[in-house]
Amino acid sequence: MSVGENSSLSAQIVLGLSVWLSYMADRLYDVRSRPIERLLSLRHRFAKNYRKQIWKIWLILLALNVAIALIGLTIQQLMRGSLLLLFCLAYTFLNQRLSKRCFPKECFVALLFAGGAIIFLERTPNLIAVVCFTIICGVNCLILGHKEQAVDHALRVQSLASIVSEKTLWICILCAFALIPFISGPLSWSLSLTLLATSLLYRIRQNRDSENFRAVLDASMLVGLVPWIFKI
Repeated sequence: MSVGENSSLSAQIVLGLSVWLSYMADRLYDVRSRPIERLLSLRHRFAKNYRKQIWKIWLILLALNVAIALIGLTIQQLMRGSLLLLFCLAYTFLNQRLSKRCFPKECFVALLFAGGAIIFLERTPNLIAVVCFTIICGVNCLILGHKEQAVDHALRVQSLASIVSEKTLWICILCAFALIPFISGPLSWSLSLTLLATSLLYRIRQNRDSENFRAVLDASMLVGLVPWIFKI
């Protein structure tokens, strides 16, 4: 189900740059009108202190991304990418507008990541695998939300993490595990390892530095590449 399975290098580059551009735009808008004393995380402080430089880099990479897309993607890929772009823009707009009213950003991000994983695939993806991967992405976002509630409180934003209990999150994890037997081949191993790593990190999240924990949790998503590297 990974993009690298049957898509072009151009598509992979465009997708990677698009993820970074969407993430960074959302981050820069987060810090735009907030005083630095309300920014508790290092990433928010960094974005605030260097926002002008980051915006310049952002514009350069945006132009590069558009150029690669126009040159390297097929018409069909451009149409699919444009649809995903509309969802990304909608998420950024709604998140900035509704974050103070408990906006379910975790659901949106999970859907966007799942969509990004399959948007350029030539073959029809395994629907159960897509659902499982979407749940994993949602769990990842909720875990981060639980860990960084102090950061969100300082920013005066609310999300699903503020109302979803630990019990509900574990139910989501168990539901994802329940889908694994219905997925065959390396993909089942990939999702299993990713979900296992995510679950273990959530179990030991207490007393962990939030910045380091965030980096390790995000990196745990790469564990799923092991079966493809070693052709399990």
